[in-house]
Amino acid sequence: KSNNDDDDSSSSSSSKSSRSSSCGIHKSYRCLVCIAPPPHDNERKGEGASATSAPPATIASMASEINRLKQYTDTIMKHFLEPSIRSPKRFVSTVPEDVLAVEGDDKAASWAECLLRITNVSEVCTVVGNDPSRGLARDLWGDYGKPEGCIAVAECEIELLTGRTHQIRGQLAAEGFPLVGDVQYGGAVPNTSSLYKERCKGRAESFLDSECLALQCRKLEFLDPHHRAVSEMDGSSWVADKKAIRSERWNSFTLDGAFWSPFVDRYHAESAKISSSEATSSLAVEEALLLQTKLEPRSEDASTTCKLPPKVLLSQGSNKYIVIRAVFPTGSDDDGDDNVEQWFVRSASPEECGGPYHANVAETLLQQLRSLGYTAAVMGGGRIDFMKNDEVSHAHVFGFSYGFGEGDHEKVAAIIEQYTDVVATFDSSDGLY
Repeated sequence: KSNNDDDDSSSSSSSKSSRSSSCGIHKSYRCLVCIAPPPHDNERKGEGASATSAPPATIASMASEINRLKQYTDTIMKHFLEPSIRSPKRFVSTVPEDVLAVEGDDKAASWAECLLRITNVSEVCTVVGNDPSRGLARDLWGDYGKPEGCIAVAECEIELLTGRTHQIRGQLAAEGFPLVGDVQYGGAVPNTSSLYKERCKGRAESFLDSECLALQCRKLEFLDPHHRAVSEMDGSSWVADKKAIRSERWNSFTLDGAFWSPFVDRYHAESAKISSSEATSSLAVEEALLLQTKLEPRSEDASTTCKLPPKVLLSQGSNKYIVIRAVFPTGSDDDGDDNVEQWFVRSASPEECGGPYHANVAETLLQQLRSLGYTAAVMGGGRIDFMKNDEVSHAHVFGFSYGFGEGDHEKVAAIIEQYTDVVATFDSSDGLY
């Protein structure tokens, strides 16, 4: 699609991008990035931390990663590139101290400053949890599985402020968002998969069907010169000619789609047809639900007749669960319990909680706890497969929540066994939903 800005409209169009008449050309790019929240265990305990360390205030999730990505629509992403002729390149947020200590400022100056801006982040598409998600993963990475930890993808529009297109790959990967299909920076499927070993039969390729890099130039703009008629002497006669003169009129050419656009369109079309029990996540719906639950804790002299809800409530079958950490700020709760940190586990079907998302499961309990004066937060989620019978009831904890991240399944299983007669097991394997 092409477009031409005349002199009167160029100023308003320029405000929407970083194009400059001093340069005369401007490009913007489109890419598809992997969303892979950090592993729950690494984030909860951290390097060198003990198992008894206090839990974090929040758990990394798809929602938190998307919010982190979107912060670069309001600011500039900045890294320094290590001087090297090899790939993959090393991009860091600051020049390492050992470089400064050994080589000084002269060596540090050789680390090129890399700047880019994310101008738009599209709606997120999940790649785990239901048939449309699994279909999108197959379209993007073939039949060999997706990159480890990747649970979703999102399309971004990028403006480079320095450097070349390679820095898009390196900078986004350094922030934890490798491009889909990027062999060098973690967005492709490695040769450790069992299907690779079975089907490749010793071939030299280290990556399978995912070398198609999800990066393209989406828009090209350049100044279109004026031409004015001139006459020049050619021998003994005058010859009419045209001379190009610099103008402020921009030519603009845009690609409306990418090679992955049909895959994303099919994902959305199929997602619209699935039942509520198969829904994975809707950030807009879940964030709205959570805003409704942010009630002010009651005053300290309020009535103390209210009691805490049950610590564990499970619904029969395989349902989404959330685990909530609640803290009473005054040091003792209404029951006189000096253990001010309380943990609650809930699983429920969409029919029971009023919707298909983990936020629906959490909504009522968060409202109850905050009305009792507790500061409460969802610390992750997943699924619980609960089978209740007269002899031995069993609950199996697994999976993750797109909105809240993966719950501490081991801890949840322990809570279930502590407060109920249910035998609980757990599975923290990657890829379960």
